[in-house]
Amino acid sequence: MGKTPDFGFFRLIRRNLAFRPYRNVASVFIFALIAATLFSSQFLMSGAVQSLDAGISRMGADILIVPEKNARAGETIILTGHPTSFYFEDTGFEKISRIRGVAQASPQIYIATLFASCCAAPVQMIAIDPENDFTVSAWLVENPGVKLGKDDIIIGSNIIQDVGKDLMFYGHIFHVAGVLDRTGMGVDNSVFTRFEDAYTMAEESEIYAVKKLTIPKGMVSAVLVRVEPGTSPAAVAAEIEKQVPGTKAIMPDGLLHTVSGQLRAVMLLLNGSTFAVTVVSIPLLGVVSAMVAHERRREISLLRALGATRGFIVRLLLAESFALAGIGSLIGIAAAAGIILTYQDYIRFSLQIPFIIPSAATIFIEGGGTILLAMGIAMIASLHPVLTITRTEPYETIRKGAA
Repeated sequence: MGKTPDFGFFRLIRRNLAFRPYRNVASVFIFALIAATLFSSQFLMSGAVQSLDAGISRMGADILIVPEKNARAGETIILTGHPTSFYFEDTGFEKISRIRGVAQASPQIYIATLFASCCAAPVQMIAIDPENDFTVSAWLVENPGVKLGKDDIIIGSNIIQDVGKDLMFYGHIFHVAGVLDRTGMGVDNSVFTRFEDAYTMAEESEIYAVKKLTIPKGMVSAVLVRVEPGTSPAAVAAEIEKQVPGTKAIMPDGLLHTVSGQLRAVMLLLNGSTFAVTVVSIPLLGVVSAMVAHERRREISLLRALGATRGFIVRLLLAESFALAGIGSLIGIAAAAGIILTYQDYIRFSLQIPFIIPSAATIFIEGGGTILLAMGIAMIASLHPVLTITRTEPYETIRKGAA
């Protein structure tokens, strides 16, 4: 007694969804719009944060020291690899390496290159000191077959050239020894070489290049710092700025703040759009649900008269709403991901942010959360009409419908 007959629950859902295609398409479009805007904001922020994590991990430093007047340019090199050149008035390298709490210091020279055959625009060349370096050296340890010898370069993933081939910068020919993994940050657009080769390139540029390159001897552009275990990077950074006047310490937290600031306008737009669409869609979907429920009074009453319980009817109607929400969410997520993937380079350069495709786990979690939100909206919009229609007496509804 009281058991619901087998009406074919999922068959009924498929039939009812197919019976009202135009109205259902409108509902799907609304859910797709909500999902696309919400997922886009999460996708962009996750991609920027994971790119920042990958880039900082590749850099291997807790602190980057640059000239105070070039702090913004230093951040830009790390985040997007926009080519530029600058130098310390006094390197301060030896002084930095002796400061308490500094475990290791690695100097670098930034060289903005001219156009090369590998690239549609100038790239950032970074000269390193192999004896003190822990950025490229760590990658070389992970790839024991690769050596950074005379006239060798390690290139970022966006530099178009195969290992074993040559590239020319300032008239000097370099040999591509390896390609770094993609991070979505400036390192992808950079070329790494040794100090000695950079100085040789500068000396030869007067003869072979269209523009002479000058690298002041005894000066560097930046110093990467690793702090001792258990030491506060912020305290060490403050001490470096105090002991080496005219310098600025760039730290991961500061880079994240910079990225968040550059994304703020886009995030506000996307989150505001999501909120606005959600606020407008709930009453709109509620009206649509009420209209559908009103049209289906006789159908629902027949099911009740044939033995379907009130709970079965509620589950059936909510399941149809959830199906529309799920379909719309999947379409919106796929559309948003497709657009971002297609224009990821444009997004990265126009917003001046690092960006990499988030991990599969992150995409799954964010996509799942977006679908759950859409289903929650569907339930809120549909619950009142569903409960109202199930409270009507089936026999009275059938009698009126037959009259």
